[in-house]
Amino acid sequence: MDEVMSMGNELIGKVGDNSSIFLAGTYRPSMAVLIVTFVVGLLICLFGLKLMRLLAAIVGFVLGAVAGVAAAVAMGLTGTTFLIALLAGAVIIGLLSIFLRKIGIFLLVLCYGFGVCAVVINPSSMIMYIICIGIAVVLAVLSVLYIEPIVVVVTGISGGFCAGMAAASLIGMEKNNLVGYGISIVLAVAGIIVQFMMHSRKIGKKEEVYSKKVKEEVSRESEVEKARMILEEDEEDEVSAQEESDDDIEIIEEDI
Repeated sequence: MDEVMSMGNELIGKVGDNSSIFLAGTYRPSMAVLIVTFVVGLLICLFGLKLMRLLAAIVGFVLGAVAGVAAAVAMGLTGTTFLIALLAGAVIIGLLSIFLRKIGIFLLVLCYGFGVCAVVINPSSMIMYIICIGIAVVLAVLSVLYIEPIVVVVTGISGGFCAGMAAASLIGMEKNNLVGYGISIVLAVAGIIVQFMMHSRKIGKKEEVYSKKVKEEVSRESEVEKARMILEEDEEDEVSAQEESDDDIEIIEEDI
C-alpha cells in the first residue's frame, strides 16, 4: 500500500512539474482531434465577434451544466434527479445566454478570459488562480460596456493559442514550447487585426446606409418644399387673377 501511495505521489509530482500536459508533450491527442482543434481555434480567432452569439450559447450551456452538477452534489442528488439538475442548469443558463445578450457576453468573456490568463500567466498556486479569475471578471465586466473590442481581443488570443498549440503538435513540435507560443502569437495578432478590419467594414456599411437614408430624407423634404412653393405660387397667381378680374368688373361698372 505504501508503494502504491508513493507511486501515486510521484506521478502527481511529475504532472505538477509540467506547466501544461499539452505543451510538454506528455500527452499527444490523435491527428483528428488536433485537426479539429486547429480548425475550431482558427475560426474563433478570425471570426470570434461574428460567432459571438453561438459561442455565448455554448459557454452558457456548459457553465449551466457545471452549475447543475455542483448543485446536485451539494444537495446529495443521485440518479434521475442528478440528471434533471444537470439538464435544468444547462437549459436555464444556456437560454439566458441566448436571449439576454449581455449575460451571454459576460459569461463568454469570463470563460475565455480565464483561459487566456491561464495560458499567459501559467498559474501554479491558488493565489495565481485567484488572480486569473479576478482578471477574467474584470474583462467580463468591461465587455458589457465595450462589447466589440473586448470580445475581439479575447477571442483572438484564445483562438490563436488554441490553433497555434494544435499546429505545433501537428508538425511534431509539441515539445518545443517556443514554437507553439510563436505560432499562437502570430495567429492571435492576425486574428485580432482581421476581426477589427471586418468590424470597421461593417460599421462603414452601416454609416453608408445611414447616410443614404439621410440623403433620401433630405431630398424628400426638398421635394415637399418645392411642391409647397409651387402651390403657394399657384395660389398667389389665382389671387392676383381674381383681383384683376375684380378690378375689370369695377371699371365696367363705372363706365356703365
